[in-house]
Amino acid sequence: MMLSAALAAFAGLALADPGDLDVAKKALRDGIWNVARDHALRDGGEEARLIVLESYARESRWQDILTTLAAWGDPVGEGFTCYRALALSKSGRSDEAARLLEGVKFEDGCLAMAAVRIRAEILLGLGESSKALKLLKSEGGDDVDTRMLLAEALAATGDKGAAEAIWRDVASSADSPEQLAAVAAVKLGDTGVLRSAYEKVQTASLNRLVGVTLGIALLKDVDTFDEGSNLVKSIVRDAPDTEGAKAGFLALAEGLLDRKSWESAAETYAEALEMWPDLSKDPSFHEGRGWALSELGRFEGALEAFDRAADLAPDDSAKAMALVKSGDVLVSLGRGEEAMARYREVRERFPKTLAAERIADLVRLHELEEKGRTQYGEYRFSDAMKTFAQVASEDPTRKSRMDFYAVMCLYGQGLDEEAESMARRIADDGSVERGIRAEAMLWMAKFAYNKGRWSDAASRFAAYADLVPGSPSSAAAVVWSARAHFADNDFAHAVSTAARLASMHAEPTVLAAGLLVQAEALMELARFDEAVLVLERAALAAGMSPDERFRAQLLKADALFAMGADNQVRYLAALDAYRTMQLGADLTPTQELSLSFKIAKTLERLRRTDEAIDQYYTQVVLAYRNGREKGVRYEDEAHADFSRAAFRLADEYESRGLDSQAVSMLSLIVASEVPAADEALRRIERIRKKGKFL
Repeated sequence: MMLSAALAAFAGLALADPGDLDVAKKALRDGIWNVARDHALRDGGEEARLIVLESYARESRWQDILTTLAAWGDPVGEGFTCYRALALSKSGRSDEAARLLEGVKFEDGCLAMAAVRIRAEILLGLGESSKALKLLKSEGGDDVDTRMLLAEALAATGDKGAAEAIWRDVASSADSPEQLAAVAAVKLGDTGVLRSAYEKVQTASLNRLVGVTLGIALLKDVDTFDEGSNLVKSIVRDAPDTEGAKAGFLALAEGLLDRKSWESAAETYAEALEMWPDLSKDPSFHEGRGWALSELGRFEGALEAFDRAADLAPDDSAKAMALVKSGDVLVSLGRGEEAMARYREVRERFPKTLAAERIADLVRLHELEEKGRTQYGEYRFSDAMKTFAQVASEDPTRKSRMDFYAVMCLYGQGLDEEAESMARRIADDGSVERGIRAEAMLWMAKFAYNKGRWSDAASRFAAYADLVPGSPSSAAAVVWSARAHFADNDFAHAVSTAARLASMHAEPTVLAAGLLVQAEALMELARFDEAVLVLERAALAAGMSPDERFRAQLLKADALFAMGADNQVRYLAALDAYRTMQLGADLTPTQELSLSFKIAKTLERLRRTDEAIDQYYTQVVLAYRNGREKGVRYEDEAHADFSRAAFRLADEYESRGLDSQAVSMLSLIVASEVPAADEALRRIERIRKKGKFL
């Protein structure tokens, strides 16, 4: 408690003296502590020195009081003794404070009351609340400071009703000092009283203290949760060192968990750790964060959080519960054996805990579930379904998970419609755990994609991404959604869907794949200049595989080629790009042939016909046939490029009246037994019917 009442009597705040002392008194009265201190130090008298000590006390700067007293040579006097005792008590040196006050008889009544309060605080700090209560009732006064301390003693001895009556009176009284009124409102915790105090308190630090407490109170009511959330966030983010700020922010995170606002809860926990790094040593913080991440399907992060909570747990009960939760996450990760190891550890190390009692049946059910998984792995789908159904009947909380396993069993038996119908029920049921809904949604998306139901697949992949925002699989699902739109020839949606990756924390490999889909869709829409820009980004993307990098370079060259129709310079750029790619290492035979064909085609567009004809023949037709003779296995694209090159040469020879050379070229196609062989035979027959075949 402050010594303001004693100081008022001892120093006589009549404000009649002129100069620095007069200013110091006024500044002390108005709560401008540094100004009061500065002017009091200039005066230097005993009364002024007491003002210096009071200003430090108002700011809870207890060590500064002790240091200042020492610098003054430890002056004697009732006022100095009280401040020294107060500072010692607040600094955790209660024994010294008690010895200092022991046997001291204060002549000044107000200082005597201040000494009683200090002794009572010491007793409360030692846990001797009954003695403190007895002392205050027998020797304490009726001033506000003493009444506040009396309320604390009453609350500590179990008479909370009497304590609350005092706090309510102090908080609502217009005569109460602002600081004590604010503290009383905080102690009371009544929403109405806190609202009133929050509106009245002018001192910034006190206003924030009351505001945080009000915010915590508002968080407890569903109707005022949003108001409390906004109040806590605004105060804490502006002044995270406010008393109660950390507790308020964690209360917000826990409230968001209760409301199943998993994403917001996870973000709040992450922000809290940035503001208060010491939370890394708080097991309850890691436990709450683990819950949020688990519900979001971010199981690796959840596992790390629960493991950390287990490491920091203060007792066996908390450690056992954290280990159980980490085991549950391991199950979600498909690491059943590790999960069972955690459960067994709980039973062996902490057999008397509630978690161990609960885990006994859980272990049995997990073993039964593992039996179902084994049956599934052995393609005994019908037996596995029965086992999973047994688990669900004995533990209804696992029914959704078992239902999803049943989907897999139905699919394994070839019952596609039944499997999809059950998966849809799980995915669309808002009461089902988010992670399981997400798995069902992803399964349905893959199922639709494999069935060629592109539109359905695209929407399902997108829905899955929305269900697990921020997870690595979310970005991958966006890429698959874009691919499905592309396969459905819905190129505009493919572009816009892939563009979502820009605002997501996608892995480099996923981002590269998305950029390729976006670029291909842009090219289908004849938006070649945009495609080039996207492909330039893709070329710089980390984690791109050699095949993807080749594909990106080829698409960029193709885009330049397409733009050549409007600008011949683009053909030159395309030609340079194709030739540069040919110099690259580790090209497959098909890639080598494809580039040669594209070079020939580009030369033709540049009206360098002779060069083009030579390129078609030597680097495509002849290269293909030589490769076949050596046993090279070409892909379909190479067969097509060879055929197109041969047809182009045949057309050129026929246009020049060289029908026999045209037939020879077409005969190469027939002899190569490629898919275009029948078309080559028809063309040969047509040329021969002209009657000019020489």
